[in-house]
Amino acid sequence: MKILHVLAQLPSRTGSGVYYSNMIEGFKKYNHEQKAIFGSQDSFNWYTLDQEHQYPVEFKTRELPFPIVGMSDVMPYENTRYADMDEEMIDAWKKEFKRKLIEVKGLFKPDFIFAHHLWILTSLVIEVFPDTKIIGICHNTDLRQAKMNPSIKDKYVDDIDKLDYVFSASEEQKNEIEEIYGVEKENIIAVGGGFNQNVFYFPEEKTKSDKVRLVFSAKIDPSKGVYELIEVYKSLDLEDISLDIIGNPDEENKRKIESYIGDNKSISLYNVKDQIHLADDLREKDIFIMPSFYEGLGLMAIESLACGLYVVATEIEALMSLLGDEVEETGIIKYVPLPRIYDTDKPVEEDLPKFKEDLREAILSQIEKIRDGKKCHYLVEDKIKSFSWEGLVEKMNDTLKSINK
Repeated sequence: MKILHVLAQLPSRTGSGVYYSNMIEGFKKYNHEQKAIFGSQDSFNWYTLDQEHQYPVEFKTRELPFPIVGMSDVMPYENTRYADMDEEMIDAWKKEFKRKLIEVKGLFKPDFIFAHHLWILTSLVIEVFPDTKIIGICHNTDLRQAKMNPSIKDKYVDDIDKLDYVFSASEEQKNEIEEIYGVEKENIIAVGGGFNQNVFYFPEEKTKSDKVRLVFSAKIDPSKGVYELIEVYKSLDLEDISLDIIGNPDEENKRKIESYIGDNKSISLYNVKDQIHLADDLREKDIFIMPSFYEGLGLMAIESLACGLYVVATEIEALMSLLGDEVEETGIIKYVPLPRIYDTDKPVEEDLPKFKEDLREAILSQIEKIRDGKKCHYLVEDKIKSFSWEGLVEKMNDTLKSINK
């Protein structure tokens, strides 16, 4: 089969970018012919496909004189927000992506197209390829954009209900996709998310430390709960713990997070080069903390479990549904109730004291397990492995075969 993959962002460094690259890597097993369209800037290099199969749309150029437009308002690289685009910028953006789609159509004639994000680019794909089977991939940030920028959705996002299928992160997400885009539920398939089992895996031998090593890794952004985490961590006032914060904040968030950290020497802020280095780093830690107020799936929690960490995470419905009761009952992961949320990812201020207290108790519970030397990962090892990209792409490939009959 010939498969075209389409993404408006860099194919790396964000959840959807990593998803995009891992899908393509996973499909290599089935010997499909694949090509990729994606956003690029700053001489970006990507090695998942050979260069002859790559069709990047370059930003920060004469045609597109602004950074890549991100589905999240805060990205781990220089970006433009959809909310800040004027009509001239959007028209230029559409022109360049449409030009690239038409170019690939003439050269490749794909059997299937995977269009990432139910947003403007997927509408363009539907327009340019009316006779091709198209599967939209919902990453949840597209639902967030639709809620936060309804005028952009109404003007530029068309015909999403004409997609042959939509892959969603969870069963719960189907309701939102149906409500926002009018896609019928029988055409939405919950596939979950996948982790790279060749990168995220249990360490053969855990490095010893005299401290319980806590770690946070995400975009440094208020929606991720990182500032509440720092406050809670400092309130623990324990000498045998440390906290590493992995991320690449913009200047505003860097100043803010450094002010929160203050002179606490047990908190480190740094970034890592790529997923391989991230996984190596995780395997040296004990507890991963994901205090997010909003997540599409919370894949980092699953990747951390795969690396042998205990986890503390907020009650992200998609994550809880995917992992199920079996994983939760082992105590390997502790969930923290969310405060009331408005504007998709902002906590109600008066709920934060209770949220921070619940977060504190959950962290202390996992710290005690590490101190006591408890080991329960073997109880759910096969379950966690089932969430790998190998399993997820197999499910996707079976769907392609069934559609192609």
